[in-house]
Amino acid sequence: MKPYKIHQFPSHCIFSFSIMPDLPPTSDFLPDFQDFESDPKLPSYSRRPVAGCSTVLMGRQQKEFRYTVDKSLAGPGISLIVSGDSKISSELPSFMAGDKVAGVVQISVNNGEDVRAVQISLKGRVLTGRTSDAVCTFLDIRETLWTEESGPLETHTTPTNGGDYSWPYSLVLPKDVVISQVDGEKEQAFPLPQTFAEPGVPARVQYELEVFLKQGKWKRNRRLVTEVGCFQGSQTRIRSGYIPSISSVQFAESDSVTCWKALSFDLEGTVSQFQSRMAHFFCTLSLKDPLCYTRGSYIPLLLKIRSQDRQALELISSPDAVAVELTRRINYKDVQMCGGKSSRWSSVVETVGVGTWKFHGDILLEEPVLSEYRSTLIGKVKLRRDLAPSCVIANMAIEYFISVHPFSSPAFQPKDNKTGSLLSQAVQITTDLSSLSEYE
Repeated sequence: MKPYKIHQFPSHCIFSFSIMPDLPPTSDFLPDFQDFESDPKLPSYSRRPVAGCSTVLMGRQQKEFRYTVDKSLAGPGISLIVSGDSKISSELPSFMAGDKVAGVVQISVNNGEDVRAVQISLKGRVLTGRTSDAVCTFLDIRETLWTEESGPLETHTTPTNGGDYSWPYSLVLPKDVVISQVDGEKEQAFPLPQTFAEPGVPARVQYELEVFLKQGKWKRNRRLVTEVGCFQGSQTRIRSGYIPSISSVQFAESDSVTCWKALSFDLEGTVSQFQSRMAHFFCTLSLKDPLCYTRGSYIPLLLKIRSQDRQALELISSPDAVAVELTRRINYKDVQMCGGKSSRWSSVVETVGVGTWKFHGDILLEEPVLSEYRSTLIGKVKLRRDLAPSCVIANMAIEYFISVHPFSSPAFQPKDNKTGSLLSQAVQITTDLSSLSEYE
């Protein structure tokens, strides 16, 4: 399916963002502390086939939703029937990107009422405030169900009720949308963002399904609008053979294993135990690669710390001393973005996960010549099931980072004790709809 192209934005709209790579979802690797062997090496994995290869399609069942506007002196009654995916539809009819939004529109007219046209539309918008200037529409799909030029209204009479008329509809949610500017910049495709709204965050992503009923002269047109949900991901289930078993994990000989990403940073501070002195530490944090994880699972971590000061290394290697967090940053244009009065970006930053650690093995003498010792800790960051997945669309971006902060210990004072991070690595959070119980 080709990306759905929408209208161009004015030249005074300034966009600043980057596209995250389309990575396959990770397996649900959970670092069980008891399953690691004594040799503190990085576990190696065979890279899993890409999404869509050797998958088992899950069943799709529909759940019907009905919305109505009663018939009155103001005009005909309107009924909108929407069939949502039962696995992800709770309070709202919800769909996957690429799905068909389908159902039936019914109207009930009074004798002599003049109906001119019936239309249905599906819109996707990013809202960053309460004014019209704070709304950017990235999706607008319309279908005309009937006009007076297309034939008599009576040809659409519902058999069970002579006063009712009905039309089936089917609108396809694209997997991508293309946004361009009128100043000559290249068009850019964005994955369709997931529905998003959280308390305390001004920016939100909203999808609306609307029935528009055009009436004759001297009559106000009638509308019925309802919100629908849109989810990212693919409703496929990877065969169990592609998910590595923790009990069969093999350990590699170096940090350059293909399926782990090693990140290095230094830590320096004052040790107050026994004798006050400066101590220097060389640290390597490894994350399972690709850096793409499903919400409701874990991010596995492996931390190696090296130092010539064994006593200081023992102090800093405490699981309580290590400070690794998952940080979410939501960037969005302010309220006046589309009015051309401001190009300021605002951010909402919060910690959404904290690493838990366990000491792995004894402190080892790694370099006898340099008298350098090494300690190893294994850990994990639990990903909440309700985390919003990563996304970039127009004037909004939801990004996640694994951040390492200065270690904290009663007998150790970091040289740089500011709130800033020692290391920050972008990761991607996705939705794995092969486990759909979280939405039911």
